[in-house]
Amino acid sequence: MPQGALSGRRKAGLVEDATDTVLAAAGLTADDAPRVWVLVHEQPDGTWGAGGSVIRYAGLVALARQGKEQAKEQAHA
Repeated sequence: MPQGALSGRRKAGLVEDATDTVLAAAGLTADDAPRVWVLVHEQPDGTWGAGGSVIRYAGLVALARQGKEQAKEQAHA
């Protein structure tokens, strides 16, 4: 994920959700949670890409906002 994209609270939520998903998929209980390790890799802006282009964090934010606006418009149509 882009460096700085998630607050500490959101990272903690991501780790918790990923752990719960792995436990459920593996048929394990909460007692097995210490066996699940989640690594959050933050990448500096400009060090990743898709479709042959470098992807910047600001561009992702703009796309996400555009997607939210389109979803709102469709919901009100």
